[in-house]
Amino acid sequence: MRHINAEKLMEYRDGQLTDDAKAVVDNHLSQCSSCSELKQELQQFMSFIESDASFEPPAEVLQWGVSLFQPILQPRESIGGQVRKIVASLVFDTFDEPAVAGVRRVGAPPRQLLFRAGDVDVDVKIESVETNDRICLVGQVLSNSEKFFDNTPVKLESHGMVRYKTLTNSVGEFVFDEVPKDTYHLSVDLPEGQITLFCVHRGNS
Repeated sequence: MRHINAEKLMEYRDGQLTDDAKAVVDNHLSQCSSCSELKQELQQFMSFIESDASFEPPAEVLQWGVSLFQPILQPRESIGGQVRKIVASLVFDTFDEPAVAGVRRVGAPPRQLLFRAGDVDVDVKIESVETNDRICLVGQVLSNSEKFFDNTPVKLESHGMVRYKTLTNSVGEFVFDEVPKDTYHLSVDLPEGQITLFCVHRGNS
């Protein structure tokens, strides 16, 4: 079953859904630990914001809230010597594509995602390793120009911490092999700033 997005969960929290729609969300949340976790994170974030409206929320709290949504490109200029942040938008996801009629598959197919930030694309493929409940995540950092992003730092983050690091090869490819299933954000450190791919993988999906 497809996951519930953050916008729908906000409508659920604010009582904006019809009774039928609320029942559907209730049923899904009772069966999906990943969406239940997202709902709790949303509630925690909104409670933090609502507890003190007289000040701007800390930057890390604001970014946490933004990460709950799959946002569009949002460049942020460097402030106080910090690295410029660029949030990539998700432009393609095979999970959102209809299955081809008459095609049978054995096991879960790899998930293909394409993120875009300006003229930079990040192509990601995620494959589940069912034997040990891990995933293999491979990708490539591409540009509309002929430039290759070689030797570029790429990081996987979860729960506010960097869990894994690697570097791209000569044609911008990178690999995270058999990492535990978790909710991951992926970031790419470019000279122009750090591109972040929020929720590149969610929970045990």
